[in-house]
Amino acid sequence: MLKKIIVLLVLATLFPACSQKEAEADRSNNVCKKIVSTAPSITETLFALGLGKNIIGVTENCLYPEETKSIAKVGKHLDVGSEAVLALNPDTVFVLSINAPLEQKLKTLGVNSVTLKQSTLDDFFNSVTQIGEACGVQKEAEELNRRIAGRLSDFSKKSSLTDRKKRVMVVIGRDYYDFRIKDVYIAGNDGFLSEVMKRTGFENVYSGSIAYPKIQVEGIIALNPDVIIDVILVPMQPYQLENAKKLWSKLPVNAAKNDEIYIKTEEFWTIPGPRIVEIAEEMKNL
Repeated sequence: MLKKIIVLLVLATLFPACSQKEAEADRSNNVCKKIVSTAPSITETLFALGLGKNIIGVTENCLYPEETKSIAKVGKHLDVGSEAVLALNPDTVFVLSINAPLEQKLKTLGVNSVTLKQSTLDDFFNSVTQIGEACGVQKEAEELNRRIAGRLSDFSKKSSLTDRKKRVMVVIGRDYYDFRIKDVYIAGNDGFLSEVMKRTGFENVYSGSIAYPKIQVEGIIALNPDVIIDVILVPMQPYQLENAKKLWSKLPVNAAKNDEIYIKTEEFWTIPGPRIVEIAEEMKNL
């Protein structure tokens, strides 16, 4: 009789544990098979983790990798339609924390959504870990973080140990169709491009607290950057890009005097995703 009681007690403790593991396995099997990504940085991160084949919806701004062109679109970045998302019947939707209205609406509709923050380099690494845990690809996430952190560390070690670091101004938006330089938005204390600058041995020309300050030409002259990187993502002909460089070269700043003006047209310069290593590499090669 005593043996029977002991056996029953053992079984009683084993079955709940088994059923809990089964429930967790069921949950993991029911997510990340039909993913909707609502930002380019998220899409690129998902592909880097080997989850591209599971993506059924992306934004119109998700242009990389090439496979994104054949995936259904759910609107523009920060203007995603919840109806378009629902129509795809996803099991998981990844949303940036800055898109609070969409996040709230999806929760109200009962859609399984995961909120990610990717504003800084630390945020990016944390988001990779978060996706890894949500989709059961923890090993891939650890490897991706290790690889990117290693590349950035290499750039940091190779940074020039001169007394004075070059002061860089990265332009991420301005009035591109005016014949003058005006209404210029630069990478300030944004936690993304500013951190890449530090990792590659440069100094941000802006030392204030604003993430993306708007500066007019007088302010640019006062800042006197040693290097100007103008990221132009609006459609332009080659001659227009050349004219853009000529506009900057007319300013009385060190960058113009030393011919350190660079025009960049690759979209990854504005995306805090896995291709941050390419930004660092291009910046270092300047």
